[in-house]
Amino acid sequence: MSDLGLDQHGYELLDLLRTPLPDEVTGREYTKVLADRHALEDREVTAVLAYCAAAPLAQELARHLVEASHPPPPLIFFNATPSAADSVRDDYTTILEQLGDSLPVTPVTGLDLPKLLPSPHDLVHAMRGELDAVVRQSLVDDAYDEEEITEAAAQIVSVYLDLLRFQISACHSTAPAWGGDVVNIVSAGHAFQSDWAGARTTRLVRVECTPAELLSRPETRDGVLAHLPSPNPTTTERCAP
Repeated sequence: MSDLGLDQHGYELLDLLRTPLPDEVTGREYTKVLADRHALEDREVTAVLAYCAAAPLAQELARHLVEASHPPPPLIFFNATPSAADSVRDDYTTILEQLGDSLPVTPVTGLDLPKLLPSPHDLVHAMRGELDAVVRQSLVDDAYDEEEITEAAAQIVSVYLDLLRFQISACHSTAPAWGGDVVNIVSAGHAFQSDWAGARTTRLVRVECTPAELLSRPETRDGVLAHLPSPNPTTTERCAP
C-alpha cells in the first residue's frame, strides 16, 4: 500500500496485518482481534483499503467500526475478489508443493478439504498435523536431531498456518451490509468486475496495467484520492500478506 504514496497527500496509513497475525478462523473474529489490537474504536477512520484476498475481511472490519458507532467507512479495494473455497484449496496445495521441493515425491494432501472447510477449527487442526508430518519428512535427512526437527517444524508450520488462517477467515466472512460503498480498482483483465455483495453501491475503476503495477500507477492513486475527504484524517489500511 505504501506504493500509493498517500502519506504525501496528508494521510496516515495503518497496516493492520502485521505479525503476529490473529489465530482466529472466521472473518468476524479475525477482524475483531485486529480492531481491538489497534484500538480502532478510538481512531478516526476515513476508509478501509484492501488488496485482493483481504477484501472480505475489510468488509467485516467495516461492520465492527459501524457497531462501535463510527460512520460507515468506504471500502477501497484493489483487484478484489470474493473469497471462495477454491482459494483455500489452491493455497494449501501450493504450500505442500513448496514444502515438497526437497522430497522425492511432491506430497498430496490426504485431507478432505471440502468436507472440512465448513468447520474451520477442525480444518486448521487437520492442516497442522499434515503440514507437521511433511515438514518433518523434509528435515529428517538434514542431520538434525529429533529436538531440532521438532522445533524447526513448529516454526515452519506456524508461518504457513498464519497464511492459511487468513484465507480461511476470508472464506468464512459473511459479506455483511455495513451501510457503505465499495470502490474496486482493477488491473487489465481482472476477472471479478461485478457489484460487491453487501455494499450500498459499487464503483469499478479500471487501470490499464498488470496486477504487479496496480498500486504504483498514478491512476490508481488518483482513484483512491477521489474517494477520500480532505487530508489529515487517519486512513486505515488493510494489506494482503
